[in-house]
Amino acid sequence: MYDLLFDRPALLPAMALLACATACGTNDGAHEDDPGTRPENPGAAQVGDHSSTTRSGDGAVILPENAPFTVSVAMPGAGFDEASLGLQVRPDQEDLTARFDFNVTGFTLKGQTPDAGERGCANSPDGQHIHFILNNAPYLAKYEASFDEAVKPGRNVLLAFLSRSYHESVKNGGAFVVTEFMMKGDGGVPEFDLYNDPTLFYSRPKGDYVGEDGRKVLLDFFLVNDGLSEGGHHVRATIDGHPVILTRWAPYFIEGLGLGEHTVRLELIDAQGALVPGPFNDSGERTFRVLEG
Repeated sequence: MYDLLFDRPALLPAMALLACATACGTNDGAHEDDPGTRPENPGAAQVGDHSSTTRSGDGAVILPENAPFTVSVAMPGAGFDEASLGLQVRPDQEDLTARFDFNVTGFTLKGQTPDAGERGCANSPDGQHIHFILNNAPYLAKYEASFDEAVKPGRNVLLAFLSRSYHESVKNGGAFVVTEFMMKGDGGVPEFDLYNDPTLFYSRPKGDYVGEDGRKVLLDFFLVNDGLSEGGHHVRATIDGHPVILTRWAPYFIEGLGLGEHTVRLELIDAQGALVPGPFNDSGERTFRVLEG
């Protein structure tokens, strides 16, 4: 066993990070082990073709006119400008597990976010937590700062960030850790420059949204080494087959979804609509459900 220590000053010079506005989500249930399938998406709208679209949120959302739902930029959530996250990883090569010891400052795990009651969306009764995304799998919600977790042979890539009690990421430059570590064996995440390459991590929606929680569904993601703009990179969020273009790194609300299963696929794309190279920049198709209360 050996220790890997990751602190914020060592990572920040390598990151092009944006601080941002913020929003909401649901419970933590479904599809923990499936990072999503990646079907072809030949019908996705090109970024430059807006002939059958509408704009909202000061142009941050480009929505197909035939979409049976709306997507809007969420109002800023409770701020945590001083929150920070550090990490020490202790891999156990024999058991293919690792010990993760986080150092959290300026943020209270298990506490309710002050504006949780005003967000109008699902909120974890267990409070604030860490979103733990290992190898692009659906995140695990961690309410303790130290825990053991199974890992994969070969190269492992981890993103962890602080999450408000309503599952919205804290998007300041110190509230996340991104790192990699090697385990014995072959395979793992394909080679890319984690500390310089633009990288998208999917976060929400996830799990089941019951009753009132399904009226406003949080769409949230995390960017490393990149930002979004009208003339630069975008995120294409394909929701139930309808491609929505997002030009701002912010939380969003999806409203108007019917009962049943829904799909979301997030892709980091350039201004021409081409996928930005990177193993995580196409999330694959993720599913969640809106259920009766």
